[in-house]
Amino acid sequence: MSAVEKIKLAAAELGPDEQYELFRWWTGSDAFRQRQLAALKNDIAVGITSLDNGRYQTYQDTNVMQLAEDIGRVGRERLVTNAALKP
Repeated sequence: MSAVEKIKLAAAELGPDEQYELFRWWTGSDAFRQRQLAALKNDIAVGITSLDNGRYQTYQDTNVMQLAEDIGRVGRERLVTNAALKP
């Protein structure tokens, strides 16, 4: 059993308040922040590369609402899918 699996099992045995405190501790840690910052920098670099290569789409006032509706629909679908996958 890997260390990650052991941690997940131990965390599952904690009460809700203890899980919350564990989450707060982890998200406040320097390691977590460094990982988040690295991921953000990578996402920005990918976006800049896409822009530089002409891979983008412009939107007009007439289709911005459709974009917002599409984003909302995809988000709701993901929530339903993720909820169905949880044990």
